[in-house]
Amino acid sequence: MTGASKVVHVTWGAARADSVRQALRLQGRAERVIALTHVLDVGPIEPFDPEARRIWFAENTRPDDDPEGEPTDPEAPWAEATDPGVHPVYWACLTDAAEHACFLRFVSRMAGRPFDIVEVIGSDFPRLSAASTVWSLGQLRPEEMVAADLVSGRRPFTEAENEAATARWAKLRRENAPLRIVRDGTLVSAPLTHFDDVLTGFATGEWELLIKLVARVIGHLDDGSDQPGQGCSYELLFARILALGQSRALEVTGSGPGMRDFKVRRFADGHGMVPAPGGPMT
Repeated sequence: MTGASKVVHVTWGAARADSVRQALRLQGRAERVIALTHVLDVGPIEPFDPEARRIWFAENTRPDDDPEGEPTDPEAPWAEATDPGVHPVYWACLTDAAEHACFLRFVSRMAGRPFDIVEVIGSDFPRLSAASTVWSLGQLRPEEMVAADLVSGRRPFTEAENEAATARWAKLRRENAPLRIVRDGTLVSAPLTHFDDVLTGFATGEWELLIKLVARVIGHLDDGSDQPGQGCSYELLFARILALGQSRALEVTGSGPGMRDFKVRRFADGHGMVPAPGGPMT
């Protein structure tokens, strides 16, 4: 880093950026924090076409308030974070698929220029309440970031790491899968149906609100029962349950639009469709 370079801190997501900003302020630091908000663990990434991604999100995810696809994120934060006149400090927990994917694209856009990283390593982590497993920067409050003195772990991202990250992102772009998940510390491609088995496995034989199944599956994936950081969101799970209803892998009833307006269950005793309260899903 040259003496003239302005330090900026960078991370994925507005909420994480706000936490990093507050943590820095608590330590008397006033450097700018930039949020990069593309959801890059989900949807097409080659070519990176915002309109194509918006259409894909509209067709393959189902937000509870039902907007039309992924919001159009501005280019400005990316341009500012990778500007040759700044020295970025990137904050990430690479066991989180969304953070990992955004980081890989950032590395690629830096095109070999030097930057620093503050990496949260998942494992037993000293939190204010108790030591617990942390797999995402989003799990930490500003006070916990300060208590752990994360900023002191800032280090240069090495040339070898840079080359490996750039190669990984190039491979993921070539594969251009619907989903990207973390497996054993590596971001890998996955099919759109990746979560279908866990959804059908956690469904019960009794009718329940669809939102309860979504919450149960997200809880299972986040509590250490399975590998976390899989790119799992309620918008994706909502859409996959409806798709499983259409394919008759699950029974789904209701007319929407929200998760509380549908009910779901496994097929009763494996005998196929049975009458559903309120009639079948249309």
